Amino acid sequence: MNKKGQASVTDALYFLLIVTFLSVFLFGFANSYGSVIREQLNDEYNTTFATNALKTILYSSTPRNPDKTIFDDDAEIDYLLALVKEDYSDDLQVNETEMNVLGKSISAILAPVEDTLDYMFYIHIPGDEQKIVYLLVHVTNFQRDDADVPAREFYVYSADPTNPHLNYFCGLNDDFKSFEGPDYKTLMAKMTKLRANIGPTSEASSAIKLVKERNDSTFDSFKAEANLILWDAVWLGQTSERTQGLFYNVEAPPFDTIDIDPAWGCQDVSFS
Repeated sequence: MNKKGQASVTDALYFLLIVTFLSVFLFGFANSYGSVIREQLNDEYNTTFATNALKTILYSSTPRNPDKTIFDDDAEIDYLLALVKEDYSDDLQVNETEMNVLGKSISAILAPVEDTLDYMFYIHIPGDEQKIVYLLVHVTNFQRDDADVPAREFYVYSADPTNPHLNYFCGLNDDFKSFEGPDYKTLMAKMTKLRANIGPTSEASSAIKLVKERNDSTFDSFKAEANLILWDAVWLGQTSERTQGLFYNVEAPPFDTIDIDPAWGCQDVSFS
């Protein structure tokens, strides 16, 4: 009888242990299910938005004359990408006027998400050519809460209410007039490092063709890529755990263009 009683108690304890484990598992699953679904929906939404935004950028309309608007009755309208391709074909670079036209269009198209997301848009030619054709970086202009707190281990970063966002043309040469600046491999490595440290990203990419017009009216073609990367706004400078900034060379704002890692070759620009 004693042996049967001990066996029954042991079986009951095993059964109780299994039920407890299953209860904890089900509670944890139920508790995190909503968060997982929300993250998946957010990722899907952001990826879809990035894809649609890139399509809009590549196929948006713009006046041939930058001084006019698409609403002017006498304005000649064309695709934005056609304007960029035409500008690139004569001297293999995007000139300052077209840089700003493209930048304004990108800023307007991505305005619905710029309060929470930072982004990077770039056109490059991989392969043998290896060249940055255009690079726009849009980041949140953070300010740091530097309240005097003893033994402080963290800081709060928030957008500057008077100037919440900053835009930069990067990959520029020394006179900041054309995209003939930092070494292509160095700049792409900087982009890769940034993407690896900013958390989840939503990306879209499209193949495009750029051409160079020869003297005999024939063309050399280049297989290029247009890329758009979106991410949750984060501080891209130095932190206590990151001694080398991802974009800025400073530990805390305020900052200006000279505080940006020179390997990026950036110049600030305003689209207002």
